[in-house]
Amino acid sequence: MRFLPFALILLSLPLCGQALAGQKSVIYFLDGARVEQELTTSNGYVELPLPDNFAPGSLRVKPASGGGVLRVELVTAQKERRRAGEIARLRERKAELQDRMAVLERREEIFSAAAKSQSGKAPRKTKANPDPLGSLQQGTDFALKQMESVYRSKRKCRNNLEEVERQLAAAAKGVAAARIWLVGGKARVSYLLQDERWTPCYDLRVSGDGSGELLLHARLPRREKGVQYAVSRGTVAEAVKAQTVRGEYPTLSRYPLQAVVGAEKGWPPSRLSFTAVEAGLPPGEGYLFWQGEYLGGGRFAGGKATEFSVAR
Repeated sequence: MRFLPFALILLSLPLCGQALAGQKSVIYFLDGARVEQELTTSNGYVELPLPDNFAPGSLRVKPASGGGVLRVELVTAQKERRRAGEIARLRERKAELQDRMAVLERREEIFSAAAKSQSGKAPRKTKANPDPLGSLQQGTDFALKQMESVYRSKRKCRNNLEEVERQLAAAAKGVAAARIWLVGGKARVSYLLQDERWTPCYDLRVSGDGSGELLLHARLPRREKGVQYAVSRGTVAEAVKAQTVRGEYPTLSRYPLQAVVGAEKGWPPSRLSFTAVEAGLPPGEGYLFWQGEYLGGGRFAGGKATEFSVAR
């Protein structure tokens, strides 16, 4: 009997395998991103959560040397426990807001009827009501104020309901997790992300004589701690070699720049001409700095660009 508590503890442990996450990396392309991650499991089974913007059909699972992949099963949002709990919470919140809206609509009917009733009364002066016009006006004002309050509450409730419906649609959409059965206990997974990419940003820093440099920066989406990031100057399909980056706004490269300032009214200039810097630079956002002073931004055409103008 002394082994009974220990046996009960074993039975209470979850049967689903928990992945020991290894190194994770993200490569940003001009049109998307690819996540790569090493996984280790002790019992041959892994359940890997997938982000909301997971690209369907992009999951790849590569076993470690000497191992194998037995089976992969994609779990929809409705069936995955974490996402199912969130969906249930949102549905409950939606029902509460719908009940609230029904109550507000009923209150609107009541106060609307009260306002019409007040406006339809013929004022009669009595001992109990020596000022019938004032009493009538007071009753009408009260009903109208209550209706205004109901309108504000309905507008707020409607906005909240629309937001919950949007969140519910997003939570219930797509694939939420991947269940993976392995031989050997180790694998490397990769998948693509939709609507997540890096943005090319260029600094045109020019001195008074027209000499300067062009700096290419990468503006990145929100980053996670402990994740390695890299940037590729091509698309996902092109698979251009990626460059490891650090920080929120890393500098990818620098190029010498010799600019010609166009003749224009006013100073400092808002337009520059220059020789093309390097073929293959992706188009992006540009920012002009004249003798260290920021003058504005505009569209930079990329490697074939020979001029830049500040947007007005």
